[in-house]
Amino acid sequence: GKRYKNAQITAIDLSLSSLSYAQKKINELRIHNVELIQMDILEVNLLEKKFDVIECSGVLHHMKDPTKGLKALIKVLKKDGFLKLGLYSELARKDIVIARKYIASKNIKFNINDIQKFRDNIISGNLTELRSLIESDDFYNLSSCRDLCFHFQEHRFTIKQLEKMINSNGLKFHGFLLPNPIT
Repeated sequence: GKRYKNAQITAIDLSLSSLSYAQKKINELRIHNVELIQMDILEVNLLEKKFDVIECSGVLHHMKDPTKGLKALIKVLKKDGFLKLGLYSELARKDIVIARKYIASKNIKFNINDIQKFRDNIISGNLTELRSLIESDDFYNLSSCRDLCFHFQEHRFTIKQLEKMINSNGLKFHGFLLPNPIT
């Protein structure tokens, strides 16, 4: 809300708990320009609106077919609108791929005990090949760690795949937003 002070924001999510958390933060920060709607991204056209700016992060790469999600967003984007996507990089997630293969090979379950044991094994140094995971803030929060390593569905993208996706959908690429390096 604060980044778009003079705009009306429509935020959608499939998860009621995510929307509840968002509402709590909106109330705490006294933000008044956000409307929250529980909705599947594939049904966003039901809003019967066109948007100047669409930000979509942490969604498309977990969909069965990310292209369908992208096309749904493009349909509700104004002709000269701006679309900001947050997608997983094949290169940046290489250590996560190794972790996911390890998890599958050891049949580690998607539950609190197994996730905690998995993290403890990495922290204690028993799994040196996965040591890089401790550099991620998501590693230390149980639900974030679950999403980081245990999510049942994940698509990662190479530069070539992004280029194809952008070109085949008639989009214009404006660049990458990368986190500031720590010096």
